[in-house]
Formats: sequence, C-alpha cells, structure tokens
Amino acid sequence: MKAIIISIGNEITSGHTLNTNASWLAKELESIGIISDKIVTIRDNVKTLVDEIRAAVKSFDVVLTTGGLGSTSDDVTKLALVKAFKTRLVRDKKVLTEVMNYYKKINRPMAPVNKQQADVPEGFEVIRNSWGTSPCLGFQGEGFLLYSLPGVPYEMKNIMSHEILKRLQRISPKLGIIRSTMKTIGIGESDLFTLIDNSGGIGSPVEIAYLPHLGQVDLRLTSIDKKTTSARARLNAARKKLQKVIRPYYFGDDDESIEMAIGKQLRKKKLTLACAESCTGGLFASIITSVPGSSDYFLEGAITYTNKAKVDRLGVTESTLVEHGAVSAQTASEMARGIQNTSGSDIGISSTGIAGPAGGTKDKPVGLIYISLAMGSEVITSKLNFSMDRVRTQERTAKEMMTILWQALVKIP
Repeated sequence: MKAIIISIGNEITSGHTLNTNASWLAKELESIGIISDKIVTIRDNVKTLVDEIRAAVKSFDVVLTTGGLGSTSDDVTKLALVKAFKTRLVRDKKVLTEVMNYYKKINRPMAPVNKQQADVPEGFEVIRNSWGTSPCLGFQGEGFLLYSLPGVPYEMKNIMSHEILKRLQRISPKLGIIRSTMKTIGIGESDLFTLIDNSGGIGSPVEIAYLPHLGQVDLRLTSIDKKTTSARARLNAARKKLQKVIRPYYFGDDDESIEMAIGKQLRKKKLTLACAESCTGGLFASIITSVPGSSDYFLEGAITYTNKAKVDRLGVTESTLVEHGAVSAQTASEMARGIQNTSGSDIGISSTGIAGPAGGTKDKPVGLIYISLAMGSEVITSKLNFSMDRVRTQERTAKEMMTILWQALVKIP
C-alpha cells in the first residue's frame, strides 16, 4: 500500500518553516504498515494543488494533504479539492456551530470570515477537529483514500492520532516494518560502501541507506515483511553480517552517540580522561560531559587559547612555541602530555589549529589542525586539514578528537 504526503504552504517552500508535519506523518503511517513513497511540498497555489491531487489519486492508495485549510487568502486546499473532484462548497451547519462554540470556549469574538471554516466540499466526510476550527476532510474514491488535514502541527497530530490512523489501520496491509541504525566513525561514505559491497553486501532483502554527517556515517537498515517476526529475523541476519565487515568502525546503534560509546569504553576499562583545547575552545569537553555520569571518567578540561596559557597551565616549553609555533605537532603533543600529567588522568587529548577565517599563512593555512593523544607513555599526533567555516572546523575537530580517542580505546584489551 503506497501513500503520498502533500504539504501546502508558502512558508514551507520559502524555507522559513521546517516541514516537520511530513516527517511525523510518514513515521505514523509506517507504524501501521503503510509506506510513504512520495512527499511533495507546494506553494499556496490552487492550480498546482489541483494538478498534484489529480495525479496523486491515480497513483497512490492513500493521499494525505496538510495545510491550506482555513478562512484566509492563503488557505487554498478546499478550493483545490472542489476543482479536482468537480464538486462545490456547501455550508455545514454542524461545523459552523462547532466553530462558534470554539470561540465562545476561548472567550474571543469570532470574525465573520471564520464562518467560511464551515464551508466544505460536497460529498466529503467532515471529521471534527476538537483541537481547532478547521475540520479534516475525507474522501473515498475508486482505489484511494484522501484526507486533508490542518497545517497547525498540534491540530494535525491530534486528528491523525485520534481519527485518521484508526480508519487507515482497517485497510492497511499490516506489514511488519523493522528499522535499525548501525553507526560508524573513522570511514567515509564511499569507502564504507565499497567495503560492504566488496564483502558481497548484506545478502538479504533488507534495505540499506547511507547517512553521512560530520565525520560519521550511519547505516539505516529497513526490513519489511508480512510478519513482524520474519522482518526482525531478516534484519538481525543482516546486522550480524554487517558487524563482521564494519567492525573496525562500528561503535553503536540507533540513539547511541560516539560520546556515549567512549564513556562505555572508559568505564569498562577503568580509565580517566582530561583534555587541553585551543582551537576547539572547550567544545570537546562540552560534548564529552553531555553524557550523564561522565564524572566517572572525565577529570577536567583546560582551554589554553594563548601561548602563555599553554606554558603556564600545561608546561609547553617556550622553545617549542618559538621553534615550531602554537599550531604544530610538537605543541599538540606537549599539550596532551601536559594535561595528562597535571590532571593525573590516564589519557590526555589536545587540539590546536587555525579555525579561521583569518590567521592562516602559506605554510599554515586556515583549517590546519593537530590533535594529540597521550596514553600511558605513548603520544600519537594526527595532522588534519579542513576546508570549512570556523564553526564547522571546530565541530569537525571535536569529532575527530572523539574518533581518535575511540579508536585507541577499542584497541585496549
């Protein structure tokens, strides 16, 4: 059973309002076994909406529209429905009474234009909106069901939850749809795809989507079957195969973040952590400590932004700064060792670099970053180059610090 969601509103197409309605509706439909094959967003234009509705009812079993219901000039849905289905608007006395009662309830005068809320396309089912004034409109045609919902999220969600889902459940194929996300770090999207593809793929009818974001690639697995148990079994088989292939990069599932995975490793191995940050300005420490209970393993963080702070707080030598500069492998190494020694932590990690937009030179351009990890008697330093704006460079550096830390932790027996 296929569905289409049509979102209506200039505020959405202009980018001023996020289309959260469509994503919520798609998830709710999926929960009852109906897959959203298409999501469309259009302006408040009657002709465009008429064309979209006419095309939708020919190709989809379920058509949902959201937005454009009301009594103002940009509320075009009812007019489009009238034209699409060659009917007319009629005034529904019951809806009019409900609208008038609504304004009495909230103790506000009703503008005359609000009477238009009771004008509905003839032949449509009128579904009461107990959370607002615009009723939901339903129509059952040959091979399709259409529901036009208000655009106000609070009203739309309540009508969908209390009224429409019940109706759709009666006709849904009741498919078992199981999803799971496997999270990887330290490998790019194309390399991850090649790694999985060269292994023969997942070898089962399970969909896999690659979702890259800020130094991380998530694998979204979807299994669909007539029975939930069969769908879950297929998904588990795919996960088991993937785990063997992506093991060096795989850190967690679903809602688990890399900072949570790091916390688990530190707890498990009874290790403590401290950090010294320059170009990231405390971002790494902020992310690490966003995990509840992080005081079990995180001791402290130092933002040593100036050369003097690096010397006074961490013990970076003047000669290192003079000879190599603040942005160098040598300084990063001494920063990591310095925070490890002064805090008494098992692990010290540092960042130094040029986040920009100014401050770069030919030899040391904007985006040059050094990260050092001191663990035991060993210090590992990485050199990175990012071509991003200041905020993204700082965010990516903090993510790389976590990547380097996680990779070191999982190697410890």
